Amino acid sequence: MQLLQLANNHQIPAIGYGTWRLKNKPTTVDIINDAISAGYRHFDTAFAYGNEETLGQAFGATKVPRSELFITGKLWNDDRSNVRAACTRSIKNLQCEYLDLYLVHWPASPAVHKDWAEVNRKVWAELEKLYQAGLVKAIGVCNFKVNQLEELLKTAKIPPMVNQIEYHIGQRQPDIVEFCNQHNILVEAWSPLGSGKMLKVPELVQLAEKYQVSPAQLSIKWCLDNGVLPLPKSKDPERMRQNLDVFDLKISPADLKILNDMPYVGGSGLDSETITLFG
Repeated sequence: MQLLQLANNHQIPAIGYGTWRLKNKPTTVDIINDAISAGYRHFDTAFAYGNEETLGQAFGATKVPRSELFITGKLWNDDRSNVRAACTRSIKNLQCEYLDLYLVHWPASPAVHKDWAEVNRKVWAELEKLYQAGLVKAIGVCNFKVNQLEELLKTAKIPPMVNQIEYHIGQRQPDIVEFCNQHNILVEAWSPLGSGKMLKVPELVQLAEKYQVSPAQLSIKWCLDNGVLPLPKSKDPERMRQNLDVFDLKISPADLKILNDMPYVGGSGLDSETITLFG
């Protein structure tokens, strides 16, 4: 597995395993064990996913040393006033002494909070304390747009090291990616396969056939070629292995442009500036 380097020099595996929609049930332990056997060492979860305890069972039982695992947790909106307690709860649930990365799951939405920028600043200050205390090896955010990052950076003592956003073919968000690149913030892609919707897009299927790979493999390598860390998920062990077997794939500049220029498709429609459901 190739490694990338965060702004603080902490290393992160270049492909992670996303765990959204995996439930707290025994079969999830088997799925995580399969992912570890397939070669995954980077696992992305969140308290809001409701699966921390089950993932913790898998992590606690694996023979892979903790130092070889990269485990990401996320702060849910309801815990903005209890950041340290929320983080230590996740560490306990996941059966690990620390988190490699802890992210603010969603910024405060201007549609809900008139003082959204101040809410985000206060939350970020608490994440900085977690980092300084050694509870987490790196800190970052999710779903922050450019103006939200700009406001946060005005007072941040430690800049975010990661911004995890919805990113896939047909949903590039180039303004956010460019801003993050300029500020040494690694972009991670949640839903890099468009929640599976991308895998049946004819243009993508045809290009995948040209390269003799799956549409998922092409989508994952496209993320990497654009400097973005993908977080795919599959429950099938063979597809797990396929999704990691992309580093030797060479997409031509012309085909990369075709993929970059594909129109919007497969997006969730969630916008952190207008969302009210859990802003």
